[in-house]
Amino acid sequence: KEAIHTMHINGKAAALFTIFFVVVNPLKEDIFESEHRLQNALMTNYSSTVRPATELDKPVHVQLMLDLMRIDELDATKETMTTTFMLTQTWKDPRLAWNTSHYGGVKSIRLKESSIWRPDIEVANQAPGLSLTSEALPLISYDGTVIYVPYKTVPTYCAMDLTLFPYDTQKCIIKLTPWTHNALEIDLGLFGHYLNTTDQMKIPRESLSDLQWELLEGTATLSSKKFDCCPEKYSFFEVSLQMSRNTNFYRYVVTWPSVVACFLVPFLFALPSHSSQKITYGLALMIFESIIILTFAETNSFDHKTVPNIAIFHLITLILTSTSLLLSIFIVSISCGDMRKHVPAWLQRLALTDSCLRTVLCLGQYRDSKGYSSGRGGGFLLEETHETHHHEPELRTISENEVTRDVSESLRAIAEKMSSDESRIKVTQDWREVGRLLDRVLFFLCILTVLVLLIWSARLWSG
Repeated sequence: KEAIHTMHINGKAAALFTIFFVVVNPLKEDIFESEHRLQNALMTNYSSTVRPATELDKPVHVQLMLDLMRIDELDATKETMTTTFMLTQTWKDPRLAWNTSHYGGVKSIRLKESSIWRPDIEVANQAPGLSLTSEALPLISYDGTVIYVPYKTVPTYCAMDLTLFPYDTQKCIIKLTPWTHNALEIDLGLFGHYLNTTDQMKIPRESLSDLQWELLEGTATLSSKKFDCCPEKYSFFEVSLQMSRNTNFYRYVVTWPSVVACFLVPFLFALPSHSSQKITYGLALMIFESIIILTFAETNSFDHKTVPNIAIFHLITLILTSTSLLLSIFIVSISCGDMRKHVPAWLQRLALTDSCLRTVLCLGQYRDSKGYSSGRGGGFLLEETHETHHHEPELRTISENEVTRDVSESLRAIAEKMSSDESRIKVTQDWREVGRLLDRVLFFLCILTVLVLLIWSARLWSG
């Protein structure tokens, strides 16, 4: 029974094997043979350099559609844009039409791009650099319609304006044209889902997925131009791309550090006028801003004819810091130095008396170490000594007079020394108060300068 069962299974397998090779395989051979015969028939007496025009004076209608894939590079130094896109081209070639019933129902076929005629559409504004074009197999339908979709990576010239960097927008154009055929030989047209008019189409914003740039607006238009060399016009397919830079990276690396450095400058004048830490703070600010400039130069290594406003902002901040540091050195020198000259009278009236300026600056009334609100001499002790000596009794012995004279001279010397010390201390305090007032004035002026600078920069960056 097992032998009979095995023979029965083997018989079924043999029958299926016979049906496959007798029925299915000949059909496949017929399809392969039909495509092979069709290819030979289409290529017989076919010339890839002859235009597929029905009449000599009629153009070949070529319809175009561009699918933008990505922006590979936008070089500010060379002013070039490298893009990758698919350029769909479709036209009709009567020589490539056939009757489907003669070739086993084959409705389409693919041939090598070099074996058929193609419109020689090239990038007119192509820049020097690496250019790649993939080899695509044109799809040919039985009615002679040809669909050709090459994949291109091309660098093109693009004039750039970096004034508003990193909040800039750039507009670049890709110009495509039949290189050797004029408008009377090849007539360009547009097709696709985003066709606005017969000579303009919109490129969707979603077509560009790039980390550095965002597509604001993209349009493709048709135009024609006449050159001096030839009387005929030439057709152009122009793709205009308006892009904005993604600022997330530059906001934290370039913009905010420079704003913080600018805000820190006024506090240089908030430190005590006699403190040497003002110099240390100013030098630290200079180093911080130098690091910001170096970081900006490393992240944006370009040499361009336009200067970004952010670079001008860095320069102004550096100048403001340098000026503030020099003024702080001057204030520290007059506050801590050995100043022997009294404060000039006009400066005393302006800085030390109860003037409106001190009220506006919230400094209050100035008092020296003795509690006086204005400068006074220190000769009162000597006067008391003279007065005491004047009322001494006249009847003294010679030795008592000599002792009294010595004591009087000693007291006079001590009084002069104390008066000199007090005068020197008062001069130092007066100059220190002048430095304090200068600090307060420069603090408010610096804050005002920083606010004006930030508002000006914000208006420039906002366009």
